Order: sequence, then C-alpha cells, then structure tokens
Amino acid sequence: MARKSTTSVRERHSFTEICAFWSMTIAGCAFLFGGIIRFLTSIIKNLSEKTAATLTQVYNIFSFIGQIALIIAIALPAYQFVKYKSKSWKVFYWIMLAVFAFGVVLGMLGNLI
Repeated sequence: MARKSTTSVRERHSFTEICAFWSMTIAGCAFLFGGIIRFLTSIIKNLSEKTAATLTQVYNIFSFIGQIALIIAIALPAYQFVKYKSKSWKVFYWIMLAVFAFGVVLGMLGNLI
C-alpha cells in the first residue's frame, strides 16, 4: 500500500508584513466599531444628550486608534522603501512621518477635547 507523503510549507513573514496586517486589522475594527457607535449616537441623540455626548467621545477614541494603527501600517513599509537609500531619503521619510502623525493627531485633537 502506498503511503501518502505530505510536505509542510513553512511561511516566513517579515516584521513589516506582520505589523501591516495587524495594524490594518486593528484599524478596520476600530473604524467598524466607531461607525456602529456613531450610528447609535444618531439614534440615541433624541433620547439623551449626555449619552450621545459620551458615545461621541467613544467614537472619537476608536477613530483615533484606527488612525494610529494606519500610521503604523503605512510607516513600516515606507521605511523598508528608504532603508537602503541615501541619508537624504531617510531624513525626508522621518519629516514626512512626523507631518503625517501630527496631521492625524491635530485632526483628531478637536474631536477628543
């Protein structure tokens, strides 16, 4: 009787791929839950202003977490692009990452306060 042989394929993933995947997952969940909370806020607004305000704050927090996760998901692969390039590329990368992060934080700051 012939014996079936199975081969095991071990997949290797880089740190960048793992972080990008989990950042996308976290951002997707955060935006989904934020959207659900935003929808509930529009329904509950007629019932209680205090509850609606609390839910709006929770929505803003979920949205902020999603934005931070997207920064991570974008920043790591972008660094892989400039890792072996000249120093000027790396400086440009860090400046643009700071501008991107500052824009996200500044955009969300008004909602969180």
